[in-house]
Amino acid sequence: MTFKQNSCLLLCLMCCLSFSGLSVLAEQKSSDNAGSPQPLTLIIMDPLAAPLSCPCVKGYAQRKYETLGEYLETQLGRKVEVQFTESLAKALPKNGNDQACLIIGKQSVVLADATALKLKVQGIARLSDLQGETTQTGLIVVSAQDPAQHAKDLQGYRIFFGPSECDEKHQAALSILKNAHVPIPDKLEISQACSDGACKILEFDKDIRAAAVISSYAKPLLQGCGTIKKGDLRVVAETKPVPFITAFTGGNVNPAEQKQITAALLNVVTQPELCKALESLMGFVPIETAEDTSKPVSASGKKKIQDPQIEQSSAVWPGWLGPHRNGSVTQLPKSLPATTSPLWNFKLAYSGLGGIAATQDRVIFGDRGLDNQSDLFRCLSASDGKVQWVLEYLAPGELDYGTSPRATPLVYGDLVFLLGAFGDLHCVEIKSGKVFWKKNLYRDFGQNTRPTWGACSSPLIVENRLIVNPGAKAASLVALDPRTGKTLWQTPGNEAAYGSFIAGKFGGRLQVVGHDAVSLGGWDVKTGQRLWTVIPAYSGDFNVPTPLAINGQLLVTTENNGTRLYGFDSDGIVIPRAVAINEDLNPDMSSPIQIGDHVYCIWNDMYCLNWKNGLKTAWNGPDKAFGDYAALITDSQRILVIGKGGRLVLVDANTEQFKVNSRLNLFIDPGNENIFSHCALVGNRLYLRGESELICVDLSVH
Repeated sequence: MTFKQNSCLLLCLMCCLSFSGLSVLAEQKSSDNAGSPQPLTLIIMDPLAAPLSCPCVKGYAQRKYETLGEYLETQLGRKVEVQFTESLAKALPKNGNDQACLIIGKQSVVLADATALKLKVQGIARLSDLQGETTQTGLIVVSAQDPAQHAKDLQGYRIFFGPSECDEKHQAALSILKNAHVPIPDKLEISQACSDGACKILEFDKDIRAAAVISSYAKPLLQGCGTIKKGDLRVVAETKPVPFITAFTGGNVNPAEQKQITAALLNVVTQPELCKALESLMGFVPIETAEDTSKPVSASGKKKIQDPQIEQSSAVWPGWLGPHRNGSVTQLPKSLPATTSPLWNFKLAYSGLGGIAATQDRVIFGDRGLDNQSDLFRCLSASDGKVQWVLEYLAPGELDYGTSPRATPLVYGDLVFLLGAFGDLHCVEIKSGKVFWKKNLYRDFGQNTRPTWGACSSPLIVENRLIVNPGAKAASLVALDPRTGKTLWQTPGNEAAYGSFIAGKFGGRLQVVGHDAVSLGGWDVKTGQRLWTVIPAYSGDFNVPTPLAINGQLLVTTENNGTRLYGFDSDGIVIPRAVAINEDLNPDMSSPIQIGDHVYCIWNDMYCLNWKNGLKTAWNGPDKAFGDYAALITDSQRILVIGKGGRLVLVDANTEQFKVNSRLNLFIDPGNENIFSHCALVGNRLYLRGESELICVDLSVH
C-alpha cells in the first residue's frame, strides 16, 4: 500500500472507532438517564418564605428555601426543583400523583389543597421556628379603644374569620368563641388575608363593634409593613396552638424515597447555616404525636395529651437526660471517628457534677466563681465557645464533692432554669441572660436543713408547670409557673433525695414520678396530690438513678434494692408488689435506658436485662471504660457510653451479647479525668465536661 492508501485506511478506522465510541456513550447516557431518579419538586407554601413575604422585619419571614433545595440535592443524589406558590393548584398539573413532590407549608392549607386536588400526601416532619416551636395560634383582635377584654365580651360583634383552610383563623377561633358562649352567625364574614381583617375593624366607626382573627405569625409583619401601627390593635383571646409549617411527601414518592427524604430533613439540625437560612432553632423535627396528618385538624381544637417525655425535639438537649428525659435521641453516629480534636474548649474554675444543656446555638452549664463563694452559670456560643452571658450570685457554703451546681439547666422555649447546689433557682432569658425571677428553694419553702450533697434534682417541665423538690415538710414537691415563679401547688412530704423526677402516663393518669429521701411516689400533675407511695424493702438508698417509664410501667434501680418493674391499676395507682425484680443490677448513680424489650445500664459492667421476661439478665459485659457511673445515650440501634475519663464506647444494641462497635478517647490522659457530669448531644456535636475544661467535639466520621 502507498502512504496515501495507509493514511486513508487509518482515517477510516479512526472514524469507525469514533462513531462506535459515540454510540456506546450515547447508549450509556441513555441507560444512565433511564436509571436516574425523577426530579423532586420542592413546593414551598410557607408564608414566611422570602418570595411569599416581605422584608419589612429584619431577620423574620425571609426563609431561604433555595438553600434547602441545594442541600436536598446533595443528600438525595437527585435534582430538586424549587417552586414557590400560595396554592397547590398553581404548582401541580391536574394529575399531581404522577409527580414526586415534597411540599412544605402551613399544615391545614396543604391538606385542604391536597384534598381538593385528590393528591395523596403524608406528613413527615415539622419545621421549628427560632424559639423551637412548631405551632401557631389565632389571635382575636379588636381596636385598642374597644371595651372588649375577653372572648366572652364579643357577643353581638362583627367578627372577621380567616378562610376555612386556615385552622388558626377559622376552626380554632370558632372553638374558642363557642366555649365562651358567643353566638356564631350562620354566614361567617371571611377575610382572605390577615391585613384585610385588621384594616377593616380599624376603618369602622366607633359605634360598630368588630373583631378580626389573625395568625400569630402575621402580627409582627402587619406592624413592620406599616399596615397597622403598634398599639392600634389589642388581643382579647388566643386560640389553642395548631401545627404550623409541616413537610409532606406527595405524588409518586415511594416508601424508600420517603424514608430518605425524612432522614435528610431531620438531619438539617446538624447544618447551622441551613438552620439560619430557614430561621429555625432546631431545623425539622419528627411528628411525634399520634395525630393523623392526613386529615385536617378538627373544629374542637382539642389536643391529645402528649407523653411529656417527648415534648422537646431531639434536635436539642434541653436538660437532664436529653430531649425525652430518658437518654434517647433520633440518631447516633454509625461509628465513632478513629481520632478527633475538640472544635473548641473552655477552661473551668472548678470540677463539677452538673450536666450541660444545649441548643443549636447555645451551651449552658454551672460553675463556681474563683473565690468559691458564688455560683456562676455561663452561656457559650455553640459555634466557637465564646461567652454570651454570665449569671453570678453569692452562694457560700461547703459540700462534699465540691460546691458547683449539681442540677442540669433546663431549656424551655426562650427561658432557661438554673438551679444551684445551695437551692438558688433562677429563671433567665436564654438569649440575653436577663433574670425574670428567682427563688431559694430552702428559704422560700421553709426547709431549714439542706441535703448533705445539696440540691441535685434537675428541674422538670410538664403541662406548663415547673416541678422542683425543696424537700420541706410542707413543700416536699412544688409546681411553679415557669413565667412568673408563682407557686401553683405545693405538697407536704419527706426530705429530698438526689435523683431527678420524670412525668408520664401510668394507668392512664398523667403524673410526676420520682423519689424522696425514703420512698418512691407519684403526684398528680394538676393538683400536686400524692397518689401513691412505695417504701422499698431495704432502707439507705441515695435514690440517684432516674426512673424509667416503659409502656405504662415503671422501672427503678438503686444500690440496695436492685432493679424493679412496677405496674399500675386503672386509676394510676401503683401495684406495690413489683412485677419483676433483678438483683444483679444495683447502680449507685447510673440511669438505665430502654431499647425495645430490653433495658441497659452501667454498674462496673454493662448490663442488658429483658424487662418482658421478668427482668432476666440477658448478658453483662466488662470493659475498662466502665466504672460506678457512666452516661448512656441511645438511638435504638446503638448505645453511646461516656465512660471513665471521657472514654467513649459505642455499643451495638445486641440482645445476645456485649458487642463494641468503636471507641474514642476524648482526653489525652483519661486517668486524670473524673467525669460525673452528664454530657449534651446536639446533632453530631458532643459537649462534655472534664476535670478542668468543657469541650465540644464532632462525632461524625470525616
